[in-house]
Amino acid sequence: MPNWFPVGTNGNDSGWRLDIVSLLAVIGESSIAEHSQALTASWTCMLPRIIPAPQVLLKPARLARLPQTNSAVVGIHNGTLVPSLNYFANILHPLDDLPRYGFKVLKITHRNDSRAALEGSHSISALSSAVELGQVSDGSGDPGKPKPRVPPHKLSPLNILSIGSCLLTIGLLVLAIIIEDATAIIALGTISLASSLCGLASWWAPLLQPRLFRSKVPPGDVAIRTREGAFLIVKCNEEIARELYFGTEECRYHVQIQTISDLGGFGTLLLMISVVLLGNCNFTMQAAIGASYILLNGLFWGASLIPKDKFWDLSGYMIEDITLNDAKDADLIQSDGLEGLPSFTRTLWYAIRETKKIGWVKKCGAAPDTAEWGEWLKLAESNAIDGNRLWDAVAMRQDIVGQTDSLQQAKTAAHNDTAEQHAPAFEIPADERK
Repeated sequence: MPNWFPVGTNGNDSGWRLDIVSLLAVIGESSIAEHSQALTASWTCMLPRIIPAPQVLLKPARLARLPQTNSAVVGIHNGTLVPSLNYFANILHPLDDLPRYGFKVLKITHRNDSRAALEGSHSISALSSAVELGQVSDGSGDPGKPKPRVPPHKLSPLNILSIGSCLLTIGLLVLAIIIEDATAIIALGTISLASSLCGLASWWAPLLQPRLFRSKVPPGDVAIRTREGAFLIVKCNEEIARELYFGTEECRYHVQIQTISDLGGFGTLLLMISVVLLGNCNFTMQAAIGASYILLNGLFWGASLIPKDKFWDLSGYMIEDITLNDAKDADLIQSDGLEGLPSFTRTLWYAIRETKKIGWVKKCGAAPDTAEWGEWLKLAESNAIDGNRLWDAVAMRQDIVGQTDSLQQAKTAAHNDTAEQHAPAFEIPADERK
């Protein structure tokens, strides 16, 4: 039993050795990559400190825009269609929270916006009144107006981790001075400087796309369809629609491209030097530094479990769930019969009933592009406008569309392909999982 484990430190051949601790400085890439955008959006990314895998921040090509989620996003009144949901919109209302065949109606406004949201009828007369009341803007606009930006939370978990790791690094330096380990002092200094250079090279700010010209426009209400057949209706003005849904989120970096190459090369050199030095520290410092890296890796992994809205300051937007009671729980069985079962048709009817329009349905390809579905959509729009919320949408679809699948027709026209009646005109591709 005494020979089963090392005894003592690396001062003798049979003692514990921690030379491999230098590898702890460069592992943990997945945790850092998960937080790279939020981590480098704050000035705290430039604090000198030890951080797991700082080389992750040195990307060969900088991102031009933030990650997106595949979906069909269409303007209900303006007809604008984009095939993905922007990063910050997905933080405000995560699509992953919508179950299969789910349905929700949200109202989003600017928190400090003095203009009331446009409600009720969207007719031309109502639109004209809204312009007079200041609810819809007109005029020439201000092309020189600065773009709105979304800052990180001042007390976000990543900011706290950055400050905490900086204090931890100071503590390690004090310990190295006390035990007179010059190698550890130089190693901690070089790896801290490398982390600061990596942070400076990646420091950026997210900018949203504003409206440049204040022409008369209808409300900016948005319909979102997910791959799982859920629908989300967002009631908002054109400014919010442009900022969150249809505008391109811009990544503005504080350092020029040529400077980034210089910083990246110098940071990589310092990182390699520090890795060599860490393997030559004494046992006490290797144990302390190794434990620190293990702790930081665990904390960064734990931060990935925290919702993303805790990292970004989206307090400038007010979000309210205004889904009516008869449209809630669209993903659940509500009663016996066809109308009580969750289905794509029933959820689509809920969306049409809320918007009272079908143009956006055709635009985003939510329904098959056939004559039978066109007839059903016209009936759905008519019943929605008339306020007939109890219309048997699923049964009517079965009567109109289902007749093409009848056994008698299959016998008399076996060559007829009915697949087009069952697939949306536009299929949403699956998101790439990294």
